[in-house]
Amino acid sequence: MGLTQIIGHGTNNSAMSERTVTIPETPQVVGSVATLNQLACVQPVELPSLCDILEIRLDGMAEHVDALKVELDRFADFPLLFTARAHSEGGLEDLCAAERSGLLLEVADHATWIDVELASYEEMQSAIHRIRCQEVGLILSYHNFEQTPAEFEMQRLVDLSEEADIVKIAVQHHTVEDFARCTHILQRNDHPMSMMGMGELGAVSRLLYAQHGSLLNYGYLGEEPTAPGQWPAQLMKQAISALTPVT
Repeated sequence: MGLTQIIGHGTNNSAMSERTVTIPETPQVVGSVATLNQLACVQPVELPSLCDILEIRLDGMAEHVDALKVELDRFADFPLLFTARAHSEGGLEDLCAAERSGLLLEVADHATWIDVELASYEEMQSAIHRIRCQEVGLILSYHNFEQTPAEFEMQRLVDLSEEADIVKIAVQHHTVEDFARCTHILQRNDHPMSMMGMGELGAVSRLLYAQHGSLLNYGYLGEEPTAPGQWPAQLMKQAISALTPVT
């Protein structure tokens, strides 16, 4: 995959400053599943041909945690990304911050990455700290299902996310001008980032941003997308492998 070891970002805590997280050097494909049934259909032997990281949406499995833990044992050798998405940013169930923190703590021993909304960081900070001490990478994310904000607004989100190992921005696209704003954000920041568009222009944007350095590029496993604008993960993996990076 072309990976490098780095020391955790932006914290003065002595224990945290010693943590080691593996950051991708090249664009990776994240295959997403949102239900326990979808996860049960995934065969570990097939995963490397489908994606590089498996995302498990805990907000779609909140009532099946015990069964989920049994399933997770099948994926011990594959990088796992867990999110318990806030309902305001696309979560499948309306779970409070404490409930979402609890779900992430339940699966922390299996995690390579966790994804928490920037807006939820303060409320979930205690759980985030406990999980990160196990050398789990932190993605701080922002989702806007209405529009692509102005460039200065997206830059502010990046600046506020200095604690993250990777900053993720997912925004609704309406015009080609939205592409320019997002590529500028990718090009002007050294902080590892994941950028994606949603909506009718979302699919083409995801290849464009991978070409400009977006490290985590989301597709779906199974029959249904877990967010608007997603490609099937395997097709995205094939397409990204054919791209020439833009520097």
